[in-house]
Amino acid sequence: MPKSYLQVVQQRWQDALKTNGFIIKLLTTLGIAIWSAPQFPSFFINIQKRDGAYLSDFVLNHLPAVDVSTPIFALIYGMLVFLLCRVLVKPKLFLLFTITFVIETVLRMSTIYFFPLNPPLDLVPLHDTFAELLIYGDTEPITKDLFFSGHTATMVMIWLFLEKPWEKALAAITGVAIAILLLIQHVHYTADVIGAFFFTALSYVIARYLNKQQWQITCSVLLLFLLFLETLFWFSNKIV
Repeated sequence: MPKSYLQVVQQRWQDALKTNGFIIKLLTTLGIAIWSAPQFPSFFINIQKRDGAYLSDFVLNHLPAVDVSTPIFALIYGMLVFLLCRVLVKPKLFLLFTITFVIETVLRMSTIYFFPLNPPLDLVPLHDTFAELLIYGDTEPITKDLFFSGHTATMVMIWLFLEKPWEKALAAITGVAIAILLLIQHVHYTADVIGAFFFTALSYVIARYLNKQQWQITCSVLLLFLLFLETLFWFSNKIV
């Protein structure tokens, strides 16, 4: 009798957790994510205080500004749940996913901090319930977390970690749709969307390299990423 999905997940995780290196890498990565999470709301509140540059955007100038929050929300989180179901059955792939996510998050916070931008003038606020609850906090809408696009980065990660050809095709179509919808809503400049492809791919390449190293090296580098992120948080608190 074939095993159920949950039985396969349980067995594979039991086997993976017998390896000390795997456990230490996973705990370090999850620990960084959990430690950092409560600090994101204040970071974004501080970022929102800054004045930034406006970009001249040929694409946005030729697109109507329309509220498409619902399809954006549905497509992203539907695909994200699908991805998590896929990677949870492969512990090593899940570990690579978490490492990539941490690195991508640090890179995104860095670009947001070092490249202050004002949102497009005809922006339509994007209503993302999960992001508002877990990342931005109960505050005024955050509109200056622009370069690079986190929603686009999520879709790129989904494409990278889905393995079957039909899954990748679905992720590619959905990812392009999300990118277009974000531009239609005018919540991002075109550069924000394009930048997400580059920085997410870079995060994946770095994560793959780190994951191949001994746990001492992997964890040391990840902790350096955390130190850099904490430095960004500290400097953001100095924004008046």
